[in-house]
Amino acid sequence: MSKEVMIVKQKNEIQSGVDQFTSELTNYIQSLDLPLDRVLVEVSERKKVFLNLPDVVNLLSDDSRHNAFHIAKFIAACGVGLFDAALNFLWDETIANLREKVSRFDLEYFYSSVVTDENRRNKLKTPQDLEKIEDWELIRGCHLIGVLSDIGFNHLDYIRNMRNWASAAHPNQYELTGLQLLSWLEICIKEVISKEPVGSVIEIKRLLNNIRTNSLTSSDIKPIISNIELLPEDLSTSLLRTIFGMYTDPKMTANAKNNIKLIAEFVWSNAPEDTKNEIGFKYSTFAANAEVDRKNLANEFLTLVNGLSYLSADTLAIEINEKVNNLFSAHIGLNNFYYEPSHAKSLAEYIPNTGKIPKSVRSFYVKTIIMCRIGNGRGVSWAACEYYDLLIGKFQEPEIKEVALLIIDSDISSRLQFSSCSKKFKEICQQLHERTVSKKIKSALNLIINSETELPNLGKTSEMKRILNVSQ
Repeated sequence: MSKEVMIVKQKNEIQSGVDQFTSELTNYIQSLDLPLDRVLVEVSERKKVFLNLPDVVNLLSDDSRHNAFHIAKFIAACGVGLFDAALNFLWDETIANLREKVSRFDLEYFYSSVVTDENRRNKLKTPQDLEKIEDWELIRGCHLIGVLSDIGFNHLDYIRNMRNWASAAHPNQYELTGLQLLSWLEICIKEVISKEPVGSVIEIKRLLNNIRTNSLTSSDIKPIISNIELLPEDLSTSLLRTIFGMYTDPKMTANAKNNIKLIAEFVWSNAPEDTKNEIGFKYSTFAANAEVDRKNLANEFLTLVNGLSYLSADTLAIEINEKVNNLFSAHIGLNNFYYEPSHAKSLAEYIPNTGKIPKSVRSFYVKTIIMCRIGNGRGVSWAACEYYDLLIGKFQEPEIKEVALLIIDSDISSRLQFSSCSKKFKEICQQLHERTVSKKIKSALNLIINSETELPNLGKTSEMKRILNVSQ
């Protein structure tokens, strides 16, 4: 007898058996004086499941089929007429399969991708900890690391909602039909149970394994970079979170950190802006929790990828203020031409490309940069000039206004008595005059640029005070 004929015979026998079983079960419940209304789904709906079930179950691989206990329970629940229970069993099978895939794939990658709370993240390490992850987090995390496709994620999120509202937890199974259950079973089998990660996801798994176990060299990096550049945004996000988490782990081996150094800048440049800001905020979290080792490693990582400007606003203000103070001290101290460049370089690493400076440190920041760039009458630190010019080039309206106000600052005005300082200050004002859109600031800069008198006294004139709106 062929397999097809056997299946047809089994279908007929099962349908007949379902009818008989339902009749006997119904009589038994009634004999106990228990309600029957809306307890069991109609036999006609159950028959729809069994008529089409073999085609759907055949989608399972042999290995998946032999271990799909909850799918067997799903079928049994459908036969009894408990569709809500059947949906629960289907969901349990899907969640168990996703957890198994994650534990086989890369746990650290998964946890770093889905859990952004650092305190909670530190408590998640083993496969058993996956039970602490909510179902929606598991699905989202599998989507973020590429285990679930976009289509699979959207379908599963819908099934999850239906499971929450149409399952045994909320008994309204009469809203469920046999064809709906079969459709969801087919989706779960196709998108999860019988599907393994492919393509970029496998490349990431291989990369993370190599980072942990091998010693990479610069010659190994070119094909890795090519693959990183092709990653979709979600996978780029997950990869950055993971290597940052690995790098800031005090227990991570030196070899793994050296491997990360080879790829970190390329992973960073390929990641979206919001993820970079998220990484910057984690530095603040480490600092707030007094996790000194992690904070230092985070600073090291952000320095490596030129990402210090992505620190949170409060942290950035603190760091910029410290760097500006260091530069100011070097500038007014002995051998300032020698010491300024390293401090200028360090400060420049914290300034974002937008040029936006926290208000609390803006005045001191602008004053220090201008003082260093115009010099002290004996010259300037030429090795540091490239950094000063870079930072002045990032000045925006608030910073340009601060430059104009420097004409009334006693430290600046005392330097403007030197011709070299006065000349350079005018050159900077000319450069900024072309960039500002404020008529008032343009007027103030014009007075400075075109001044025929000694600049040190210009800030004392009534015209300049009127323009700058300072007291007469």
